[in-house]
Amino acid sequence: MLFKKITRNSAEVVKIVVKNVSGSTMAAHDAVVFDVGASTDGVRVSQADTADLSAFAGVVDADIADGEFGLLQCYGYRASVNIYNSSTVSGVSGAVLGTFNSQWGLQPAASATTTGGFGFLCETVASSAGAYTTFAKAFIRAL
Repeated sequence: MLFKKITRNSAEVVKIVVKNVSGSTMAAHDAVVFDVGASTDGVRVSQADTADLSAFAGVVDADIADGEFGLLQCYGYRASVNIYNSSTVSGVSGAVLGTFNSQWGLQPAASATTTGGFGFLCETVASSAGAYTTFAKAFIRAL
């Protein structure tokens, strides 16, 4: 784990080293989960699916090619996080974030009591007639 040196001018963040086993490049700002299959080792990460929605690992710091290692932010404020939003969920500032099946983004939850709670939005995400992805400020807490 990498802990950023404490300063008064920027938010505290924690990052971990992970290995991309998703089969494609993970883009910066994508939300990923730990691999929960037979090869689980606490380092392998991939895109969320129904088997591992609770295994949120963090947000990709910079692009990670398939099979390569990279950094993941697992705690702290982040100026840009991939957000998946649907027309049925309000993306208001303070909304709890959780993983979503087959998506690289975190989804604002319908209520603060929804399971997940892997962070929260720090700004409102515009509503839409259908599902879409965007980038927004968020606070991540995967520790």
